[in-house]
Amino acid sequence: MEAVAQRQKLWTNTQGIALSILAAVAIWSFIPLTPLTLVLLAVSVLFLFGLKRPVWAMAAFLVSQLTATSYMVDVPFTTISLRLLLLLLIGLILWRSISQERIELGPAARKVLIPAVTLLVLSVIANAANTGFDFLFRDFRNMMVGLMVVIFMPAVVRNTKDLKILCGVAFIGLTASAIVGLLQHYQFFGMGQESLVPEFFERPVEGETRVPGMAETELELSYALSVAVPALLGVYLLKGVKKYNRWLLPVSAVLIGLAVYFTFTRSALLALIIGVVALALFFKTRIRGEIILAILMLGVGLIAATGMFGDQYLGGRSATAQEESYVSRQILWQSGASIAFDNPILGIGGDRFAEVSPEYAADVSPSLLAWEEEHYWGYSSLGTQPPHNDFLMVWICYGTFALIAYLWLYVVILRSLLDSYHVSTTRFIKGLSIGLAAALVAYGVNAFYHNLFVTMPIFWILAGFSLATAKLVSKSQGKKQKAPSEA
Repeated sequence: MEAVAQRQKLWTNTQGIALSILAAVAIWSFIPLTPLTLVLLAVSVLFLFGLKRPVWAMAAFLVSQLTATSYMVDVPFTTISLRLLLLLLIGLILWRSISQERIELGPAARKVLIPAVTLLVLSVIANAANTGFDFLFRDFRNMMVGLMVVIFMPAVVRNTKDLKILCGVAFIGLTASAIVGLLQHYQFFGMGQESLVPEFFERPVEGETRVPGMAETELELSYALSVAVPALLGVYLLKGVKKYNRWLLPVSAVLIGLAVYFTFTRSALLALIIGVVALALFFKTRIRGEIILAILMLGVGLIAATGMFGDQYLGGRSATAQEESYVSRQILWQSGASIAFDNPILGIGGDRFAEVSPEYAADVSPSLLAWEEEHYWGYSSLGTQPPHNDFLMVWICYGTFALIAYLWLYVVILRSLLDSYHVSTTRFIKGLSIGLAAALVAYGVNAFYHNLFVTMPIFWILAGFSLATAKLVSKSQGKKQKAPSEA
């Protein structure tokens, strides 16, 4: 019993958390194994813990998605993504536990699952009408991964301690990845050579010195870190952790913010700023969260349309590279909107944008095409690039009803998190809920500039957390209502 108590104390005190972060950074740099091997080893160890307590298996999944996002595993007769393999194994663990106790998803599950399943069904119909079976199956598999995350997250979180385990593992992983990114930027301890993807730093791009941290790319690092800052600040401001641990949260937020900057990703820096603004508005106003979200996203649209968030904020990327990025997005968005208006019901399918977009060159501003042709020496974004906007991508690929389902799901998740914030009396859940609501806004900003819906399941992870927090709030309220009657 003493050993157990000491292990729990180490996990929950400042020294234990700080040592875990520093150990992750040190092992990443100095252990004579490749970073990918270390990631797979960490995922395996966490999953073994999950055989006894399923929440650790979900923690293994979170670690894999903060690092080896697209890693494929060889299995008999085929290959399968690590994320899908882990979720299938988690499903088996939960199936085994069904005979022992009832699995609960909480009162918000139906509200989230209805639009999620609707989006999945509409994507299948659109792909069946427009694409081949191979892509239909692959896209369905990606959507199912998201749905499984939404279901399994609340299923494995049975109490506040489970939720803290998930958040603790994510906190250690994100902070360690941020520190690694900073060390990569400053070339400390040989970190310039330590990246998950071999020879990442041996592919120089003129004017760019972007860092990937422990992730596969600088973009994936920026997506995860920019979403994390509002969540950390939410828990800190609501005093959701014990006083002797609380100082770790703002320190980590600063480190993560610096690492976001050194990825030199404009959307991520803007997402972090908008996420913090959303957090302040959720705290300080009585305006409905959906209205705040709409106002902030309109502001992001204005920034995107005018290009006012430019190279003066990101010295690590050349002005030319950033202007090329801005022009390319305008071309893709203009052609994409025309495609969506011409195919409003079923879209064009998930894999046909590159094929169809060149046919809509006439709908793009001639000055943009002329600029691109002059600077790219004949290269064109049309026919080679995705739309770089998830909202537009869903509309183009699956049709208007799918876009409505996607927005519906987004708003339902936001509402669930804000409801948990308003109702909960537990400081940790209260702070985490409002922080994740602001993180969802930050995710929306990144989604406005990139196509991360199918590459990283951050959206689905946030949805899963929304159900987990709602479930714990409901259980807490049920206990309070039951106690007087028993008395």
